[in-house]
Amino acid sequence: MSQPANDSQITFTSPHGLPTDYKELLVRMLSIQARIESEYMLAADRTLMKPLALAPTPEDKAEYAAFWSDEVRHASYWMKLLEDLGTNVDAEFMATPMPIYIFEMRDQSEDWIEYGLFSFFADRQGAYMGHEWVGCSYEPLAKIAGRVHKEEMGHAALGYRFMRRYLAREGERGRERLIRYLAKWYPAGLDMFGKSGSKRQYDYVRWGLRRRTNEQMRDDFTTEVNNLLRKLDIPIPDPAAGRRFS
Repeated sequence: MSQPANDSQITFTSPHGLPTDYKELLVRMLSIQARIESEYMLAADRTLMKPLALAPTPEDKAEYAAFWSDEVRHASYWMKLLEDLGTNVDAEFMATPMPIYIFEMRDQSEDWIEYGLFSFFADRQGAYMGHEWVGCSYEPLAKIAGRVHKEEMGHAALGYRFMRRYLAREGERGRERLIRYLAKWYPAGLDMFGKSGSKRQYDYVRWGLRRRTNEQMRDDFTTEVNNLLRKLDIPIPDPAAGRRFS
């Protein structure tokens, strides 16, 4: 794959005339986001109605509905960016497998606290990616990245509130249940950043579409998550147990 001569000077202001290698990386990256977040717009039965039915309080239901609305809007961003690049988010696109398995876990959740754990991990990872795109080389993406980053941080904080509220309401029984669920959500959260040895990650960095490697983001993410779990007096799981990627 050809590489740019000086990534600090790369800026593409529109989808027109992009280098082939750059466009392929950009479409791949945006397709991952679109495949994930378009579920909120196109599968409300799973992404809205099911969790609303499980939410135990009116406050939980209202906050989840507001979160869902944000994600629907995010889906519209990725759809428009991809459409401009010649890729449509249609039935065929949505039939492709989920690129990150934690989102399949979300749809299999049977307990409200799992939706809290999902936001705690998955939306935090979304915020990390949003941060990478602030000031990135593709200007149409850079223009929305700040808002996406801020809202995803809010969603991650919402997951933390769900967990804290659950612990206050359910007591020791709830704490034991949360710890049990954490054993599967924690490794899935760390796996969201992919393989540490991936070649493609360096192509993203060289083209100015990201600043950090998978391992750098995972390390920062792990430190943040562990500090928050300690605040809840929740033991930190073994970071190597149950992992699919390293």
